[in-house]
Amino acid sequence: MTHDEVQPLLDAYLDDELDLATGLIVQAHLRECPQCSAWLTERRAVLGRVHAAPLRYPLPAPLEARVRAQLRWPRHRQALGVPWSGALAAGLLVAIGGFLLGHSWPRPPDLRAELVSASVRAALSAHPIEVLSSDHHTVKPWLSGQLPFSPPVPELSGQDDALLGARVDYLGSIRVAALVYQHGHHQVNVYVWPRGAMRAAVPDDSQVDGYQLLTTQAGAFTAVMVSDLSAAELDAFRERWRATATASAAPPTN
Repeated sequence: MTHDEVQPLLDAYLDDELDLATGLIVQAHLRECPQCSAWLTERRAVLGRVHAAPLRYPLPAPLEARVRAQLRWPRHRQALGVPWSGALAAGLLVAIGGFLLGHSWPRPPDLRAELVSASVRAALSAHPIEVLSSDHHTVKPWLSGQLPFSPPVPELSGQDDALLGARVDYLGSIRVAALVYQHGHHQVNVYVWPRGAMRAAVPDDSQVDGYQLLTTQAGAFTAVMVSDLSAAELDAFRERWRATATASAAPPTN
């Protein structure tokens, strides 16, 4: 799909209105197109500010006066019912307010879905690994040059684990490190970012669309493993990864 074909789809992509196949095509284009990626990052930032803003507005003075007058009615008049005009106005306000709250404000990001989407996008990409190396002395400096942080990069040379390399990926508007490992016949994507850098809540261990998602902490970093491994195998991988990452981040002892 060309740049001109993708541009009209960006708003629908932002609102999660595209079907899965089209959405994956747009995601692949975003990885290769700085212009569209910058547009999406800026638009998400704007939506985030709108979502966080205290959007409260005072009632128009005539409407406030009518509401207060109705609240002061005697009980026997309340039993007769409010005038149709007042009831209609109140109903319209409730309906419009519900529509705006349900459709206009940005939904909280679902980090689990974004993690799985990033893994699927990488699997379909022609370049799922940007720095291809099993040596953390190569991978870690490359990531440090691409990101505003230097993530842990355990090699895990054992237990049928092998570091394949890494790439930079996006979760929402946040750039994160994506380490790629091979375990047997399966790949494991490990997404790493500094604690507190993500606006969305860190997901609990879960399964989404056949993928296992397991979370851990290593020093100042959060990491989420995503793979089609069984839960038990990925849990064992997580413990090996966490132990090695934590040990490599610890200061040397005299």
